[in-house]
Amino acid sequence: MVIAKVIGNVVSTQKHDDYKGQKLLIVCAVDLKGKLYGNEMVVCDGADADAGVGDYVLIIQEGGSARLAARCGHLGPIDRTAIAVIDYIHTAEGSLP
Repeated sequence: MVIAKVIGNVVSTQKHDDYKGQKLLIVCAVDLKGKLYGNEMVVCDGADADAGVGDYVLIIQEGGSARLAARCGHLGPIDRTAIAVIDYIHTAEGSLP
């Protein structure tokens, strides 16, 4: 699993029938200090918590598990799904956000 920050949304007027009704987010992984790293990723919003820009989310990155977590009811490819919106993380080094 990866902690990531939502940095945008994907808006699509036409897409494959398997993905109708799926909210797509653009996220970037963050370290425990909130610093972005790595490449941006497109993920399905499987948390049903209406994650939006600026939110921290927990991402699952394995296709079969990501598809189940998205609750999409199809066998189409899904690489990553946001499974939780993070309220805060507390470590010995501090808190995020």
